[in-house]
Amino acid sequence: MHSFTTERLLMRPLAEQDRDLYFSLYCNEKTMRHIGKAFSHQEAEKAFNNSLKAMLKEKPKVISWAITTLDKNECIGLGALNWQSPDIAEIGIMLVRNSNGKLLPEEAIGSIIECGFNLLALQQINACFAKKNLATARVSKKTGFIFKESQQPVDIQQRIESVFKHSWHRHYIKTIIG
Repeated sequence: MHSFTTERLLMRPLAEQDRDLYFSLYCNEKTMRHIGKAFSHQEAEKAFNNSLKAMLKEKPKVISWAITTLDKNECIGLGALNWQSPDIAEIGIMLVRNSNGKLLPEEAIGSIIECGFNLLALQQINACFAKKNLATARVSKKTGFIFKESQQPVDIQQRIESVFKHSWHRHYIKTIIG
């Protein structure tokens, strides 16, 4: 499993030390308001343990990273790729509230996209989000995702946007570790 850095962030595989951050994000109603129902402590415990187990597989279907600032070594969020087919995955990130407004979501998403295309052989990465989540819509646009009518979900409250390897020309990753 690869770790990598950007100008300001370290993206490292999710580990036991990230349990408290995981719980603080997934059990927080405000953080989860556009994603789904906030987890109970028991649900978060099960999901966290499943995430750790999933990453131990030879070909994991989900890879999760902890997002840490390089300057303060502060864990500010989580990012993941969830495979939908051998060459298509869905991306997601969750950041602590004080990390917004600093272009950190764009940097984190951009680096995960770059990792997906250049290290994990993905051809397409999708972002699925609530239409009313305007912050995510802005970040999606800034990071190169495009809307395709043919890909839209049955749930009219959701939106899917995609980015494709053949048109990806951005570079966020500075260093790949392990």
